[in-house]
Amino acid sequence: MTITFRAVDKPSAELLSNILDIEQEAFGDAALNEYVIVPLMRYGKVYIAVDEDDVPVACAYFMRSMADISVAYLMSVAVLPMFRGQNVGTALLNYALANLKRYGITRVMLTVDPANFNALSVYREKLGFTVVDSVKDEYGPGEDRLVMSKDL
Repeated sequence: MTITFRAVDKPSAELLSNILDIEQEAFGDAALNEYVIVPLMRYGKVYIAVDEDDVPVACAYFMRSMADISVAYLMSVAVLPMFRGQNVGTALLNYALANLKRYGITRVMLTVDPANFNALSVYREKLGFTVVDSVKDEYGPGEDRLVMSKDL
């Protein structure tokens, strides 16, 4: 199976529907919705991995920092369950990180649940992110996060 990667430049109803399906499969009730994804497509940067039929199987969302325009924040990565464990998400992020340099991005930040050992492993070992901070109750009581950073 051949997977290719690209940035979303022009959102369409079909693409939005596909991305919403990926979000729902990956995150259920915590999935991003169209009120977040459409602005990210228009004003942030959204990257997708597509199969040989050009159907999206994974997506990643970035927004630029208003405090420092050389910094982007990785909001989320979603991979369809049947494509997990095949390095699709990692390859998508490698593609996105290389592409973000074209926009003057020199550092990418993200937050991750400290108990999400799979994500931590990918971010650290495969992508080269380092933990730079921790935040208690970031999304409410008991929702602690590790802040990670990578210079591009």
